[in-house]
Amino acid sequence: MSNKVTEEIESIEIPRELRERSKLGIEQARRELGLRSWQSKLAKTAVIAAASAGLIVALGAATSPTFASYVKSLFTFYNVDEGLKKAADEGFAEPVNREVTDQGITLKVKEVVNDVFRLSIVYGLEKDGKPLDTDLLFENFTPTDPEQDPYVNEYTFTDENGKELNLLQQWKQVGNDLMLYLSLDEVAPGKEVKSLADIPNKLFVDFNVTLIGKTSGKWHLNVPIDLAKAKASSAVIPLNKRYESPFGFSLDFLQLRHGPSKSEMLVQVNETQKWKRSYQVDPSFRYQIKDGQGRVMAAEDFLPLYDLAIGSKNTLPQFANGQGSSGKMRFWHPFLPFSDAKDLKLELTTVYTVERMAKDFSVSFDLKEVMKQPLTKETEGKKLAFTARLKTEEAQERLSDGREAFKGQGWIIEADQQLGADTLDLKWALQDGQGQEMTPGQQVALLSQDEKGNYRNRTLFFFQDVVAVPDRVTMTYNRYTKANPVSWSIPLEPSSDPALSEVPRAFDMTVEDLNKPEIVAKAEKAMRELVPGELIEMYGVTELNDRWFLHLKGEDAGMAIVDKATGEPFILRRNYVYDKLDDALRHKAEQAMQELDPGQNGWFEQGQRLKTKDQNEWIIHGERAEVVIDAVTGAVTKAALKYSPKEVNAQIKAAAEQAYAALSNGKEMRIRSVERVKTPLKDVWELAGPGRRFIADIGAVTHQVTSASLTYKDDVYGNEAKARTLFATPYYTAEKALEAVGPEVKKLFGLDLEGYRANVQWNEYTFTKQGAATVKAKINAKGEFWEYRMESEQS
Repeated sequence: MSNKVTEEIESIEIPRELRERSKLGIEQARRELGLRSWQSKLAKTAVIAAASAGLIVALGAATSPTFASYVKSLFTFYNVDEGLKKAADEGFAEPVNREVTDQGITLKVKEVVNDVFRLSIVYGLEKDGKPLDTDLLFENFTPTDPEQDPYVNEYTFTDENGKELNLLQQWKQVGNDLMLYLSLDEVAPGKEVKSLADIPNKLFVDFNVTLIGKTSGKWHLNVPIDLAKAKASSAVIPLNKRYESPFGFSLDFLQLRHGPSKSEMLVQVNETQKWKRSYQVDPSFRYQIKDGQGRVMAAEDFLPLYDLAIGSKNTLPQFANGQGSSGKMRFWHPFLPFSDAKDLKLELTTVYTVERMAKDFSVSFDLKEVMKQPLTKETEGKKLAFTARLKTEEAQERLSDGREAFKGQGWIIEADQQLGADTLDLKWALQDGQGQEMTPGQQVALLSQDEKGNYRNRTLFFFQDVVAVPDRVTMTYNRYTKANPVSWSIPLEPSSDPALSEVPRAFDMTVEDLNKPEIVAKAEKAMRELVPGELIEMYGVTELNDRWFLHLKGEDAGMAIVDKATGEPFILRRNYVYDKLDDALRHKAEQAMQELDPGQNGWFEQGQRLKTKDQNEWIIHGERAEVVIDAVTGAVTKAALKYSPKEVNAQIKAAAEQAYAALSNGKEMRIRSVERVKTPLKDVWELAGPGRRFIADIGAVTHQVTSASLTYKDDVYGNEAKARTLFATPYYTAEKALEAVGPEVKKLFGLDLEGYRANVQWNEYTFTKQGAATVKAKINAKGEFWEYRMESEQS
């Protein structure tokens, strides 16, 4: 019976997942602009539908009490990759069997595969003893209604010391259950795991579910996971080897890691200005890993279009991860595990470039004629055949490589291209008979290679409109992907080589490419005035919307942000390593930190000189600490220190929880961050919930609430011009404003607004009374008060 069930499960087709290179360059620019960073919205996991009634019955067997007698582990039963199956077979799958029930619905965490580089947890929902669709967990996960808390179901992770971990999360539906994958590592330079000692021995996963479909409730589970066995069966191998490409980039092979369910390679891609000028795409390459007998254990064909990556072997593309900024990216390339292989060697075989032809090649044809008879052409040794056909069925077609594509009716053009040994594809652009650009609804490439190494590329262009079939089509290309052979190899054995030297960051363009010397000169002059006596030279340029970022020469030395319309620099930033700061500055910062938490040291890593329209200051910071010093007066204007939520005083925690309950109709607050903040005007503990959607300040001396805000209801964040327009006419009269805020002010601060007067400026209302504390409150466009602050002499 178990074999039959497994065979039916394994027969389900899983679409190949497209690799996404997650660049943080734009996000970094947004942070540089001071824009709010919201938590990314979670995309729904694709659901693989059961194909027959018999299969549905088979899936139901997984919930049967007798199921355990047939199947050793859910990971061997469900359609997961061979790495997870191998880990389960070798004893790394452990039952959890923890559950919580509310509103008649049970959340059940069933099993985990312990791998410190890919923790995999199976959990599901039940009602009346029967499986419930787990897609209900995501139905309202990112609601569009601004009145609803946008973070209803969350998963948080802490180590054995109570430190919260920011882990990469991925989901996959498996049968009636969900698989949650966690990565205990980051890719960012300096954040990656350098040894197994960096990984906690225990992990605690908190399931914080408050909404299943339309049913509100409380499904909270704390699941402890022991990682000791997984750590003992894992390895981190430092490599620190660099390949220098004549094309103008380098590849740093930094680390090889082995875990029970996957092996992976950490690679950093460094571009130079030569590459940036010559090629407007990211470097692409292929490498393979062989054992001592010459067998290929793994291969990564790292191309932006997954259709062309036919040289990959044993990859797990859905777990590929990348991080960095333009010109300098780090990637984890995951593979099925090969830790048992001996005498491993990495061979770099190919570098791909996108080349431009001296002139365009075009072919024009009558679409109806090509539907009857193929059109053949030849150019520079490449043989091309063009065909076309109508698609009259709504269902997707199954392609020769097993994929499904082209949903709905429409028409398809196919370019069958015999490209030789060095060309993978041609970059086609399509136009109709009137010269209008045609954009296909879907484009798919079917690439193959014969025994002589020659490529054949069948590219299909699908247009989902059977009515607007043009009479004539013109196809043009002037660029193509070229495969350049490489011969370079390294042994995959622990290296004692020192860390590789930093490669200067390459930018979208240099100041010479920008060709605006007057703007550059103005920015350099402003920077010299900011830091007199220093050598100042602008070098790199990035562009975002209405501004240029002019970067100083030197790794992360600083920048000037220039308004395009005026050519004026309006933000100046100069960065320093902490040890390079003036002694007096460092002493002042350390003294401010000692006042917050005496007896500690080693707070700071960097210093920054910042000047904007409203700021002129030094910002000195580390992982937990930040001190702001006025650059004119030398006074400390802010000192802040982060703590774990478990370190906060119980009375302070209770005050924040009560404030949240007051604003959210009794909901329970989940504290995600705690910070002690001291300024000339306040000394408070700032406690925030997930995504900082709720923030409360609690007086460090009084232990009383001084402010509380539901930030997700703010619809004019940092935009004074929008606030002026939106609230040009006051939403409330003074009397109505007092009436609206009175109950909340009473609950939050214990303050009666009897006898108070109200004044308004745009979206902020100020309530004052002689001899009493002042209260300020902000509204959104719906007239909802979302922020409350009490200002008094004592905080």
